[in-house]
Amino acid sequence: MHIQVDSNGYPFLDQFSEEGFVDCAFKITEFDESPEYFLFKLMASHNGRELGFKVEVLKNIESGFNSEWQLYSDHVYKKGVKFIRSGPESDSLISLLASLYGMEECSRKMTPQETFTCIALHQGELNLRAECVKLKLFGRDSGSDVDLDECYYESFFNLDLENGFVFWNEKDMDYRKPLIQGLTEASD
Repeated sequence: MHIQVDSNGYPFLDQFSEEGFVDCAFKITEFDESPEYFLFKLMASHNGRELGFKVEVLKNIESGFNSEWQLYSDHVYKKGVKFIRSGPESDSLISLLASLYGMEECSRKMTPQETFTCIALHQGELNLRAECVKLKLFGRDSGSDVDLDECYYESFFNLDLENGFVFWNEKDMDYRKPLIQGLTEASD
């Protein structure tokens, strides 16, 4: 796959979008780790605007499925991935995504952080650092104050840490509104 980048080396955000889906490409611009998490900053470009956010990914994620594609229930990670606002570039990202999703154009501010349940869409051994790993993210999937019909959403988050890229892809267009609501800070 050839990734087109701007003069800063940031991929054009929606270059892999097709059939009406908005799929996003990001470059890892900062990388660190703690004993439990990989920590990185993601950046992309769209019409000259820099867009991005920070991410934490649990390091010990294991394949979600056995050899018959049955889910390992203990390989569902309730706090496996966290999106973190990194500054104005995060607000620009959420505002642009809403626009690309066909929602009302307005200035939005990304929530300070949003945590996702995740599973790795793989069988067998995984090495997050050295191979492409496909994660499925589940947003607003639990909690007594959550109306799952209105708030729940899913997406795909594909890590290519070795080559320094991450791809965040839509699963279903019906999840657009809850995703933007989940990632937008509530106004007072």
